[in-house]
Amino acid sequence: MPPSQVNVPAGTKGWAKILLACALVVAALLGPMDAEVDAFVNIRGTVETAMAELFQGPVELGEVGLSGLNRIMIQDLVVKDPLDDSVILLSVDELILRYSLLELVMHLSNAQKAINEIVLRGPRLRVRVEESGQWNVRRLFRSQSNLDGDTVALTLKMEKGEVLLVDTNLGIGDIAIGLDGVLKVNGSKLILERASLKVFGSEFVASGALDAGAVDLVLKGAQLDLGRITACFPQTQDIVVRGQAEMEVRASGSFAAPVLNAMVAMEKGRLEFPAHDHVAYSVDKLEGFFRYEDQILEVTKLDIVQGEARFQARGIIDSQGYMNLNIIAQSFDLADNLRFLETYGISGKANVAGVLSGTILQPDFQGELYVTKGTFWNLAYDELRGQVSLDIDRLQLTGWNIRSDRSIYALGGNIGFGAVPEVDLTLQCSAGRAEHILAMFEVPGDLIGRVDGTLEFRGVGGAWTTRGKVYMSDARYQGPVFESGSIEFFIGPDNRLAIQRGSVTMGDGIIDFSGTTQSDGTLALDVRVQNILADRFLLLKDWADQLEGRINLSGTASVRGSLEKPWLRMQLSLDESTSQAADMEFDVLVQGSQIVVNGRNVQIPARIN
Repeated sequence: MPPSQVNVPAGTKGWAKILLACALVVAALLGPMDAEVDAFVNIRGTVETAMAELFQGPVELGEVGLSGLNRIMIQDLVVKDPLDDSVILLSVDELILRYSLLELVMHLSNAQKAINEIVLRGPRLRVRVEESGQWNVRRLFRSQSNLDGDTVALTLKMEKGEVLLVDTNLGIGDIAIGLDGVLKVNGSKLILERASLKVFGSEFVASGALDAGAVDLVLKGAQLDLGRITACFPQTQDIVVRGQAEMEVRASGSFAAPVLNAMVAMEKGRLEFPAHDHVAYSVDKLEGFFRYEDQILEVTKLDIVQGEARFQARGIIDSQGYMNLNIIAQSFDLADNLRFLETYGISGKANVAGVLSGTILQPDFQGELYVTKGTFWNLAYDELRGQVSLDIDRLQLTGWNIRSDRSIYALGGNIGFGAVPEVDLTLQCSAGRAEHILAMFEVPGDLIGRVDGTLEFRGVGGAWTTRGKVYMSDARYQGPVFESGSIEFFIGPDNRLAIQRGSVTMGDGIIDFSGTTQSDGTLALDVRVQNILADRFLLLKDWADQLEGRINLSGTASVRGSLEKPWLRMQLSLDESTSQAADMEFDVLVQGSQIVVNGRNVQIPARIN
């Protein structure tokens, strides 16, 4: 291990150095060959005396010996607390005293002038502030005075040293620090002069002073692994940060209650959340300003850039990880960042403003959402706005308005993300379009027209039910036009359709129908045609000359197939006989776009767009 050096100023050695000087002179005059054992014995005894004069507490030494003509080597030095000899203040693997032999001979009565450095290899220093407000290491060295009687500071130049800060009141336990550089001890004050600090798995350049009563320290670091630092603090330990960052930290206040102000900047990184199935977000740029006081992290400003998106946050996180952050997001890509929304066909770039509370493990967001040019359940819209409440279990939508061209859809309810997913949504249409509704549910078919009404969706564990009450106008299906229509229906989890009431206005008359899906998948309907003019009714146009006035018909219908390729068999009969036709019945078969009535093909008029 590279050495640690302690430069001891003139006047700090005391009378112990005079004893040490005598031993050194004897050793030098005798030489290492003829009197090596006697010199060693003398040197050890004198070194023990010198160490007792230098340190206040009990000192334990390992082997002591000469190394050349200008060095004494001491193995396994241990210095204990004078108030409690079970507590070790300082341990050193190897201590070397270096001196000038010429200066020693010239200044025998002032031997401190001959010793030019003390080398510490592998020092370990345990530092803490006691109830009195003083450093415990003030008991490490005895007070040293120069020839004029003034107290002097002890200057330590440490290389590969280790300092353990105990009871820092930062809420993260003891802090181990690797120290390279100059450390001055002056009473209760520790002064750093451009030292290199290794802390939280990162290396900083540090300068300033540490005092039990006041702290004034600046740490600067570049190319730091930000994840190593955030893993050390309870507020951020559940977030994995990947990327290299620059950081500057200013520590102030007292050591018992320090205040940390920090600036962090990172390019091209990644934020991961292991507790949430390793959900991850890319980061193109991150810049933040933070304040850490009384175990509370205050986010004074946090900016994150992700492509065109920008996120801003301000607020606090306490020692238990509880947050209260004001969040603003611009051009936030919903599909890329909230993957669970893909299930519901929700996409677009959103502007979001709200408050993030809870913890990283149990987050809760309450805010407002505004999205342009996105999709919802496969419906392309121009804008979406509303209030949102989101946690790991539920998405709550309040007052959502979706505008697509001239149509407006109001949406509200909940989507649950628990072990058993739940859906409870209500969609209200105002000047909606039938083609929009079909697109939302991916139902192909040639049905267009205005839609007003309400659709309710309920579901647990994938078993959905749909209830609707819809009114249509200016509508057309596969060519034929009907003025208006309405339907009340229910679709159960088994996909069976029940129509409580349906009606279509056509040919100056009304067609009413109701019914349910049978076990074989056929939709069985009861049909009643009321007050209709035969010449205005497509199905009866070939029999219009046999019927006069308005007529009523009733019967049944069976429906299979799909909206795109329908199959319908309908049997109708006149409710009242006329002079032209008594007990007339009509058998209607619809296959795709072909209509056959009583064996005759009915030509569908060409569509006029």
